[in-house]
Amino acid sequence: MITVDAVSSLVNFHGLKKTAYYPWFDYLRIVLATAVAASHAGVLTWNQAGNLPVQIFFALSGWLIGGILLQSASHDLPRFYFNRAARIWIPYFLAIFLLVAVSVLKDPITAKWIEFISYKVTFVYNFFGPPQLAEFTNAMPLQGTGNHFWSICAEEQFYLVAPILITIIPAGRTIWFWVLISLVAIWSPYWGYFAAISLGVLAAVLRSKFGAWHTIVLARVSLLGFVIIVFAATYFETIAYRIGAPLLSAAVVVLLAQPGQHSATAAFVGGMSYPMYLNHWIGVFVANTIFSRFDLRGSELSKYTSIIVALGIAAILYMSVDKIVRANREKFFTTKRGRIAASIGYALVLVGLSVGFSYSGAL
Repeated sequence: MITVDAVSSLVNFHGLKKTAYYPWFDYLRIVLATAVAASHAGVLTWNQAGNLPVQIFFALSGWLIGGILLQSASHDLPRFYFNRAARIWIPYFLAIFLLVAVSVLKDPITAKWIEFISYKVTFVYNFFGPPQLAEFTNAMPLQGTGNHFWSICAEEQFYLVAPILITIIPAGRTIWFWVLISLVAIWSPYWGYFAAISLGVLAAVLRSKFGAWHTIVLARVSLLGFVIIVFAATYFETIAYRIGAPLLSAAVVVLLAQPGQHSATAAFVGGMSYPMYLNHWIGVFVANTIFSRFDLRGSELSKYTSIIVALGIAAILYMSVDKIVRANREKFFTTKRGRIAASIGYALVLVGLSVGFSYSGAL
C-alpha cells in the first residue's frame, strides 16, 4: 500500500510566509516509500511493515498541509487546490495509466475490473476497494496490484476537506477542535485513513500556538523516548495498533521537524518518494519476470532487485514528471483554474461515492 507522499518539505505558498525547511522530512519520505516497497516485495515480514510507513506519511501531510492552511485565508484556497492538483494528480493518473496499460495486456476486462479502476480514478478506492480485496483479488487489475492507491485517495479526501475545517470554520484553528477531530478519527471505522493525519494537523496547531517547542533539547529527548516506547508497545501488541500507530506517526513527524539548510541531495531523494510509492510494483513485476526464467522468482535476490529497480524507475519519473510539474505549475496558475481544480476534485469524489453506493448500497 502507499499514500502517499507526497508533500514537499519546503512549502513556498505565494502570498504566505515561507515555512521552515525540514531536511529530515525528505530523508524520511524516501525511507518510508522504500519500506512500503520492501514490505510488498516480501523483504519486511512484520504484518504492519507496509501500513506503518503510510500512517507516518499521513501524519507528515497533516503537519505540512495543516501548517500551510493555518497561514491561509479563504482567498488563498484556489492556489492551494491548484498546487495540490498539479502535485498529486499528474503523477497519480500517470501511475494509474501504467497500471491499466499492463493490466489490459494480461487481465480480462470485466465489469468488476472497471469498477475497481473507477474507484481509483475518483479517489474513493479506500472506501470500496480494500474491503473487496480478499473476495475479488483475481478480478482486480494485476490481481490487486495498485491496492496501495487507497492511501492516495484518503490523502486527496483530506486535501479537499482540510481547507474547510482549518481555514473557513473559525474553530478550525483551535487546539480543542483538533483534539476532538483526532479522537473521533481514532475511534471511527476509518481510523486507518484519518487518525494519523488528524494528529498531524493537531501537532501543527500546537506549533502555531506555542512556537517551536519541539526543537528544544528536552522536547527532542522526550519525543525520542516516546517514539521508542510506543513503537515497542505497538510492535509487541501491548497497545492496540489503531492507537499506537497514529500516536507513533505524529511523534516521529514532530521529532524530525527540525529546521535546517536546504539540501539538494535531500530534496532529490525526497522528491523520488512519491513516484517510488506509486510505482514500486513495476520493480516487483520486472524482477519476477527476469528471475522466473532462472527459477528464482521470489528469491531474496529477486526481492532486493525489485527494490533497486523501483528506485531507478522512481528517479527517472521524478526527473521527467514530478520535478517538471513542480517547477512549472506557477506559470499555469490562475484563480479560475484553482477553483476549477477544486470543483473537479469534489465532483470526482461525489461520482465515486455514487458508483460505490450503487454497487454496495452502503460504505
